[in-house]
Amino acid sequence: MEYREINISELNKELFQQFDRYQEVKECVRKVNGVWSSVKNPFTEQWQDEDYEVLVRCLKITIHTGGVVFGAFHHGELKGFASVEGVFMGKHKNYLDLSNIHVSYDVRGKRTGRRLFHMVSEWARLKGAQKLYISAQSSVETQAFYKAMGCVEAKEYDEAHVTREPHDCQLEYKLERKVILYIGISLDGYIADEKGKVDWLVGQDPSYEGDYGYETFSKQVDTVLMGYNTYHQVVTELSPDEWVYPDKETYVMTHKVIEDKPGIYFTEESLESLLGKLKKQTGKGIWICGGAELVKGLMEKSLIDEYHLTIMPLFLGKGIRLFREMEKEQLLKLVSMQTENGVIDCIYRKRSI
Repeated sequence: MEYREINISELNKELFQQFDRYQEVKECVRKVNGVWSSVKNPFTEQWQDEDYEVLVRCLKITIHTGGVVFGAFHHGELKGFASVEGVFMGKHKNYLDLSNIHVSYDVRGKRTGRRLFHMVSEWARLKGAQKLYISAQSSVETQAFYKAMGCVEAKEYDEAHVTREPHDCQLEYKLERKVILYIGISLDGYIADEKGKVDWLVGQDPSYEGDYGYETFSKQVDTVLMGYNTYHQVVTELSPDEWVYPDKETYVMTHKVIEDKPGIYFTEESLESLLGKLKKQTGKGIWICGGAELVKGLMEKSLIDEYHLTIMPLFLGKGIRLFREMEKEQLLKLVSMQTENGVIDCIYRKRSI
């Protein structure tokens, strides 16, 4: 599945020719005497030509007014889309409206909606929103999706949405700067061989020229956090002539006394203190790119929000392991998974239960 922003010139009814909105609903969520409950309310939803015509007009307005539309494409055919409006709403103007998120019937259950949700969430956060507002269909299945994403009942109801769709559930999703471990590993969990080399980070076809989503990910982060060993390997072996992250602010965790360089800061500040300050700043995601000791310290303090692992199709056998022994378990939920040239690209987030 290819995920990307949809341009206004692409928006026409033909774009949705292979999109199937079919949904059979048996139960819906309703608030009865102040308590949310499931009630029987069977109906079938299937969009017709006129519905797609209205949709295209609305999506064009979304883009014209500063919003965005993202799409999921399978072999060039649109199979999912999500849109966020560009106009702030709410009493404190801190919400942006998630106006659409739909996945074609034939590809549901493959986490396409989850990936689209995270894409629009990141876009809204970078626009300066503190929350997404969602006026969501009340079917049990739809509400289960939003609950899995971490959405809760909106603290502030938008009257226009309530009037237009009185049976929708009014939800919100809190947006914040995320700490993301993004790293390539072998199938048996190593990040480097016994000599520290990483030239084995390729897919099953060595001639393949794709980047396994790196460029897309790179646009979602503007800060890099690494240990000194990783920094030393980058500047002495992997890229000695040119710093590889010139467009990002880099923090190197070390007890060594080293003078800062343009865009590179050497620090022995505690992880909790440093990340606490960085997460309060305006910016994109914070990328943890190595090494193993740093990752262990972050995990022990539960400071990693998202694990974005690129798993290569080989058993390395020995080397430097990414995950070390820890005192307690870490509960995760899978939010996205894609494959490319034999490589598995998966994203996990923390869960409490």
